[in-house]
Order: sequence, then C-alpha cells, then structure tokens
Amino acid sequence: MNVTSKAIRIALYGSSIGLISTAYAETVAHLDTVEVTAEKQSTSSEETGRYSQKTAKGSTGMLLTAKETPQSVTAVTHQQIRDQNLNSLAKVLEATHGISVSAFDRGRYSFSARGFGIDKVKVDGMDLKINNQWTTGESTENSVLYDRVEVVRGATGLTTGAGDPSASVNLVRKRANSTSHYTILEGGIGRYGDINTMIDHSLPLNSSGSVKSRFIVEHKNGNTFIKNEKERYTTLYGNIEADLTDTTKLGLGISYQKEKRNAALWGGLPAFYSDGEETNWIRSKNASPDWTYWDNESVNYFADLTQKLGDKWEIALKSNYRIGKHNSELFYFSGSSLNRQDGLGWSPWPGKFRNENTQSNVQLDLSGSFSAWGLEHSAAFGIQYNRVHRNSYAADNSIFDGASDFNRWDGSYARPKWGNMSEKYYQNLTEFGAYVSTRLRITDRLSTILGSRISSYRTEGIYYGTKQNFNAHDVWTPYVGLTFDINPQNTVYVSYTDIFKPQNYVDYNNKLLSPVTGETYETGWKGSYFSNNLQTQLSVFETRQDNLAEYVGINPNTLLGYYKTSKGAKVRGFEIEASGNLTQELKLSAGYTQWTGNDATGNPINTTQPRKQFKLFATYNMNSLIQGLTVGAGINWQSKIYTKQANYGIYQQKSYALANLMARYQFNDNLSVQLNIDNLFDKKYRNALSFGQYTYGEPFYTHLNLRYEF
Repeated sequence: MNVTSKAIRIALYGSSIGLISTAYAETVAHLDTVEVTAEKQSTSSEETGRYSQKTAKGSTGMLLTAKETPQSVTAVTHQQIRDQNLNSLAKVLEATHGISVSAFDRGRYSFSARGFGIDKVKVDGMDLKINNQWTTGESTENSVLYDRVEVVRGATGLTTGAGDPSASVNLVRKRANSTSHYTILEGGIGRYGDINTMIDHSLPLNSSGSVKSRFIVEHKNGNTFIKNEKERYTTLYGNIEADLTDTTKLGLGISYQKEKRNAALWGGLPAFYSDGEETNWIRSKNASPDWTYWDNESVNYFADLTQKLGDKWEIALKSNYRIGKHNSELFYFSGSSLNRQDGLGWSPWPGKFRNENTQSNVQLDLSGSFSAWGLEHSAAFGIQYNRVHRNSYAADNSIFDGASDFNRWDGSYARPKWGNMSEKYYQNLTEFGAYVSTRLRITDRLSTILGSRISSYRTEGIYYGTKQNFNAHDVWTPYVGLTFDINPQNTVYVSYTDIFKPQNYVDYNNKLLSPVTGETYETGWKGSYFSNNLQTQLSVFETRQDNLAEYVGINPNTLLGYYKTSKGAKVRGFEIEASGNLTQELKLSAGYTQWTGNDATGNPINTTQPRKQFKLFATYNMNSLIQGLTVGAGINWQSKIYTKQANYGIYQQKSYALANLMARYQFNDNLSVQLNIDNLFDKKYRNALSFGQYTYGEPFYTHLNLRYEF
C-alpha cells in the first residue's frame, strides 16, 4: 500500500464515524503500543492531588498535553494509587482503563489491551522486558517507588521500536523534590494478618537545597487467601537530585526489591475431571507442598543528566541497569484426567530453577520548540540502546514420588532428590534505534506530527538445545499524525501505524516464530475541561496482524507452552474515558472498552481476554458534612472469557463485577487512617484460564492503613 492510498483510507475511516467532516491523514509507523512518559519536565502527581496528568512525553518524544497526543493517553496518578491502595504494578493496571490483567499465579501476571499482550513496561521511559516463563519479578513490581503509571493504548514505534499495538506502560519514579525535611510513616494490616510498614524520608543535603535526597523503605509480610502460602516483600529506594548549575541537573538512584513466597502455588488448579465435568474448588486450595518456594530479587541503578539549552531546548542523557535473579523449588500439577472418585489420574512435576537477567538501557533525548511562519512548533531527536541478557537453569533427572489423592490433598509430598542444574535457556538481545520528530502547527488549530525512526534488532540464544537467532537491520518506522482543535476544549485526531515485532514465542520444535507484521488505524476525540483538570476521550481503532502467536499446548519434551502463528488477525473496537477532578471535592476515573477480534478464517482470537470492560472509581471529600472525611467507591466489570481444552472442550468465566469501597479520615494535618474494602460482595471468579487450569481471583479483602506525615 503506497502513502497516497494509506492517506485516502485514513481519511475515509476518520470521516465514517462522524467525528470530523474534513479528511485528515495520519501515518504512524510502529512496532509497539503507545506510551506516555512525563518525566522531570512535568509536575509530579504527588504535588497535585489530581486524577489526571496534564502533560506527558508520548510516542513522539515531545512534551505534549493529552489533547495534543494523537493516541489514547491514561495516567493513574499518585492520588488514585493511594486512594485505591494499589500497592503493586498488577493492581495499578487492574484499575487502568482498557487494560486486562491475568494472574497465572501470584508470582506471574500477564497484561493485555485491545486484544494483544503487553510484553514490556518502561521505567522513566526506558524498557523493562517481561518474560513470564523465565521471570525475575518484572511483573510484580512494587508501586511504592512510582509517582504515577502512564499508559498509552495504541502504538509507539517512533520512540519505542518493536512491540504490539496494545498499550505501552511507563512507570514514573518518585524523585527527591523537597527542599526541607519531610517524612511519611505508614503501617497497615490486611484481612489475612498481612502487615505493611513504610518510611518515606526526604531531606536536603546542603543549606541552599540545591542537592536533595529521598529514601524509601517498605516491608510487607503475611499470608494470602491461598492455604499455607506466605509472602514477604522488601523494597528499598534512594534518589539524589542535584542542581549542578541553574541549567544543569543530575539525578542518581538505586532501588532494590526482594520477594519471597513459601508454599507458592505454581500455575493453577485443574479445570476438568476425567468424566468431562468442570471442577469447582474452594478458593483457598493450594496445589503446592509446604517446601516449595519462589524467590525474586532485583536491583536497579539509574542516572540522568539534563542540560537546558537556552529557554526552549533541553538535552537529557539517561541510563538504567537492572540485575534480576530468581531461585525456586516448585511443584506443578500436570494432566487433565483427574478422577472424581479417587483424585488420581494426574502427574506431579516438581522443578528447581534459577534465572539470571540483566537489562541495560542508555538513551539520549533532545527536545524543544522553535518559531517559524509566525507560529510555535516543537521537535525532538533521540538515540536509544537496549540490551537484555538471560540465563536460565533447571534441575535434570530429579527423583520424586508419584501422585496421590488430589481431592484430599493437604500439601503432604516429599521433597524430590534434585538432579544437577543445567542451562536450558540463554538469550542475548540487542536493540538500537534513532528517531526524529516534529510537531508543525499548520494553523492555530491544525497540527501535523511527522517522524522517522531507524531500528536494528539482534537476538542470539539457545532454548532447550535449539539455537534461536534473529536479525533485523535498518527497520524504518515513519510516523505522521494530525490533530484539529475544534475549540480550546475539544480536539479530534486520526492515526495510522505499521507494526513490526520480533517474537520470543517458540513452536513445537523450539524455533522462534516469525516477526509480527501489520497495521493499526485509530481516530478519536479528546476534551479537556475545568482548567484541564478533567480529561475525556473517545477512540475507535482497527488492527490487522500476521504471524500473531496463538497458544497450542504443552510441549511434552520441555513441559513449557508452544505456539503457532495466525494469519490475517483483525481487531476492531472503541474506548471511552473520563478522568480528573469534576470539583474540588469530587474526583473521578471512569472508562469503557469494547473490541472484537478474529483470524482470517473468522475464528475468535485471544478469548482469554475480556471483550468488554467497564471501570469506575470516585472519591468525595465530605468536609462540608464531616471535617476530615473522604469516601470512595468503585466497580470493575468485565465480559466473559473462555478457552478450549483439547479433551473436554470450552471452559469459561462468565461476566462479573467487583465492587470496592474506601474511607479516609484526616485527624489533623499530620495523621490519617484509611480503610479499603475490595470485592465487597465476595464474588467467586476465575482470574486466568490456561493450560487446562485456572486461578481464582482475590476474595473479599479489607486493609486498614495508618499514615503520619511530618
């Protein structure tokens, strides 16, 4: 398809939904989903108390408002994270509009949007890749480190390189921003006797306040709703921000996270009996013995140097280095022929694993504005380098007992005699890219965004003895976008995106699948009201992909999943969202998402992801009635999910809704107490369906937290 035909098609697509009568063309060549990054140039959401973020660096690398960005932009701010007690990355994304979260177990989460998976997140705009088969805790990040989580649904090939047109997630770190001593102390307890303690301390390191520091320590420890399972998390964070001159800033930091999980459920519970009937376990049932454990440990070193160049330009050099480690002895329930009467017909598969993962990122960005033709324009340039190195090991020829009655299973199972550890997976992944972008204001109301990126990818690896090598050089990603301001409050946009994504999925022979290719169309409307405190948006999108990975089953040689590619996959849908402060007292975050997806033969794809979602959470400050009281309520609803099991057919989770409540009482300027109630009506539901198994979602849960600031 040439550029002219693409433009015509985009114009027709945009006008067909009646958003604008003028045909505008936007071409966004891409490899991934969109993503927003509002870093040091924008105000920390800790300081605003809002449910919306006014500006962000998005898929273009330029600091734009949400209305100026031609993709769907969402931010879960610090205030919303606190109000809903969203204490992990998974919980934050569960509250994010358009994002679906599935828990394979309590140590691995998958994220998806618009029918496709999200296989990486970003931290301050730099990649953190997720691999749930060989995890080191990437999907279980603690949210205490982050000021906000920014999400753009769509595509961001210009600044991110390879990826899916699902959503790009950017975690924006908290920074040392106080020129005086300031401390926050927190302590809380949950329904299962799980406790949390936190210290957040800020202080200047010199008399002028030009060198600031911040240190965070958090510890969480306790039981879960799963029998015998215990979790312990420790998080440490340190950051120093220094104004070297009036125009030069240096940031240095380190974060550390350790999670230990005992009697750790690995995978889910069997979905069928051998007679074809579905199982219905109690939610606390655990398929793992007491001796199992699952330990993740990671440390991040980061640094950034920012230099202002006059009044309009800024150059920033950023780097991040992450070391991740995983050690575990786990127990997997294997088989789909569980006998209803004697509880046999299944096979135990214990495993001992060790994973090592390093991820390196270096990024140079130049951005600013310039005047021409009587109008102000923007531009950005960037160079990015990412490298991932993985080594994974497993025990060979271990000796272990056979199956026992799973119906009466109490976790009693002898610890295996582990064999020697040997390398099963090795990977070196290198990505390099350079981009340039500009926002040209054609008139006061009409703007075009132009960009171009060149990327290279190289993967070398071995997967259970099979070489996995892939190279792609000089992959070109053009980007074109249009936005039109109907008036100061309302804007319409249209976009087009090419997709190119190397994959980590393997077929039955352990060969890497071919890269995903395709295109995405999107058009929409955005509004900003009440001095930009309330943001609204509507988007309509269509994505077409070839070589989309589809799960087939478990490879008996590796006992890991294998996949096939799907031709002609097509997804269509729309999203509606409103978030922000309606008044000083009322804060709101609400959104609805709907999509359909099929392959070339008309068969539905990715059926374990909900086709429809509605999420709402609101808080109201009751000071006019009861001084110091804030109350909140919310609901998360999703449509059914389902999948097929080879021997017994379809199993599913019907549509369901979860209600949540919160109340906070501010005794004085320093002391407050907050109560959160999740799953108010104790809905029993299946959270994830895979491998002939399922996991249950969290039952009714309460958490009480005391906070003191001084």
